[in-house]
Amino acid sequence: MNRDEARKILGEGATEEQITNLLNNFHNMEKVKNDEIATLKAENSKYSDYDAIKSKLTEIEKANMTEQEKLEQMKKETETNLKNSRIIVNTAKAKDILVGLDLDDDTIAMLVTDDEAKTISNATKLKEKFDTLKANVEKQTKESLVVADLTPSISNVNQNEGVMTLDKFSNLSAEEQNKFIIEHPEEFEKL
Repeated sequence: MNRDEARKILGEGATEEQITNLLNNFHNMEKVKNDEIATLKAENSKYSDYDAIKSKLTEIEKANMTEQEKLEQMKKETETNLKNSRIIVNTAKAKDILVGLDLDDDTIAMLVTDDEAKTISNATKLKEKFDTLKANVEKQTKESLVVADLTPSISNVNQNEGVMTLDKFSNLSAEEQNKFIIEHPEEFEKL
């Protein structure tokens, strides 16, 4: 505000001293306002930095969370791989125990767990069952063979059918007669 504007406000009868006082008060008030505005702007700039810092902190936390999630996933994969490797090792041990039993992989897989002791126990129990079954079958077979009558019964066979007669011999060709003489010399003498 200048002197002309102050004179218009105070009127034409205002003294120079009144105009000067008005202008001094006005400028002092403007200075106070400007100082307050500058202070508020400084405070505001502090808070605008806060927003930038907060967004950076949020990004860092997200990055850290992502890293932590990666670590968790890697930990899970490691545990899965360890479990699978234990199963592979235990499958090999079970196959070693069950060697010679002609079992397919699916049957062996039913016995295998990631616990080594349990797998060995399962495989050993199955082998013992097979060995017991084999021993029982052998025992029953031997007992049935010892008791079995091994004398052949030829009641339904014509007894004279297998014996060579002079008529049968004479009906054979010369080659068949020579073969019979060579293979059955005793029967040939009886003819």
